[in-house]
Amino acid sequence: MQLKRRRPGRTRERLAAASASLLAATLALHSDPAGAQNADSAHTSNDFGPGTLYSELGSALLIYQETGGRVMAIEPSASLTAHGADGEELTFGFTLDAVSGATPNGAVPSDQTQTFVTPLKLKGSCTTVTTASGGSQVVCLPPTQGQQNSAERLYTTPPNTLPVDKGFRDHRGAFDLGWSQPLGPISLVGFGAGYSLERDYQAITANGRIEQTFNANDTTVSLSVNSEIDSSFPYGGIPEPLTAMDPHFKDVTARQKTQLGFVLGLTEVLTRRWLTQIDYSYDAQNGYQSDPYRFISLVDPVSGEPTNYLYESRPWNRTSQSVFWENKLDFDPVVTDLSLRYFKDNWGITSKTAELSERINLTQRTYLEPSARWYQQSAANFFHYYLVDGAALPAFASADTRLNAFTSMTYGLKLGFRMTPRTELDFSGGFYRQMGNGHPAEAIGQLKQQNLFGGTDAAYVLLGYNWDFH
Repeated sequence: MQLKRRRPGRTRERLAAASASLLAATLALHSDPAGAQNADSAHTSNDFGPGTLYSELGSALLIYQETGGRVMAIEPSASLTAHGADGEELTFGFTLDAVSGATPNGAVPSDQTQTFVTPLKLKGSCTTVTTASGGSQVVCLPPTQGQQNSAERLYTTPPNTLPVDKGFRDHRGAFDLGWSQPLGPISLVGFGAGYSLERDYQAITANGRIEQTFNANDTTVSLSVNSEIDSSFPYGGIPEPLTAMDPHFKDVTARQKTQLGFVLGLTEVLTRRWLTQIDYSYDAQNGYQSDPYRFISLVDPVSGEPTNYLYESRPWNRTSQSVFWENKLDFDPVVTDLSLRYFKDNWGITSKTAELSERINLTQRTYLEPSARWYQQSAANFFHYYLVDGAALPAFASADTRLNAFTSMTYGLKLGFRMTPRTELDFSGGFYRQMGNGHPAEAIGQLKQQNLFGGTDAAYVLLGYNWDFH
């Protein structure tokens, strides 16, 4: 089997990458700017031949579950791509997901019971104290700042337990639209846009792409430009950075973040059975980047017991760069895919990623694909497990585990069936493990006996289906 050149538009691979976006966002702080390109690199030629009009319909269902009763996500998605006779391509996709479970709120464990509060918006009057789902309580508050039905959601954490918010839940809907085609002497020009909406967050995206092939189509140079405008409007409003936990509604109700970046890529067919790709990406973000629901503990300098909880504070500006290198080698009937990535940003985070997969063709219609991914990152320069009461507060501080130093491993297995020349069904599953330092040398008092690393283990399954049709 000869390796085929990567080209955009393979619906099933794109859809699998889109479905995995929620998992990736949960497991790691950084998204791979080259991720969509990587997913497309496994494209194989269709059965219709050049100059033929045809379409692809794809669908996928992702189920993700963290251990210990933490976050669970269910995400169906679908995509439709229409191919023109002269290389035109129109793609439309949508994704829905539901997320629920317990999520760490950033506070450190304690040998005493801890209580946390968060604002709650009511549709009716607040006249009673009731028990809400997830072990929380709804408590009425005196009207303040013009709020007629002010209330707080109160939840507790048992001693020697990582504080988590069991009332965490959200829904998201997203769609994207893309168009690409050859344009005169240019091999490919493409444009796209997308929109995503959650209960307290929305994102508007736009992108453009240009490709040029040389050397009898063995060399491709590409440039992608990506932009995004995000709006955050959390329940209760935007808290002031590093102020004490407050159940009342805040004056500022929304903040925005803008993002602009590019990916410059080179793909080369080195031999009949070896394809290599290297990408350089740059990304700049400006605006509100804190998590409005996340705290950092203020602890006693001797006992280590929490004395208060402050809202985290992150810088408003972030720039990042990364280099991605991928190689595909065909050792028929096995295709090896090996990729390496290096990332750094101005928050002090550097990360290294290595991923290996082996696609084994069991029969003409069936393949098996085991994979492994290793990831390691350093901590942000403003990451703190906690802050010490009485000491001067820094300008920025966060206890988010995703900003801490950690190592993770992901193991996956995929089984694919080509049911007909134009339809394919695949099943994927995997396990993720995150490892970090839960006992830092600088821990004080009772914190020396606590595990301060809030990482997680998780498992996922993914079902995908693709149909090529006239």
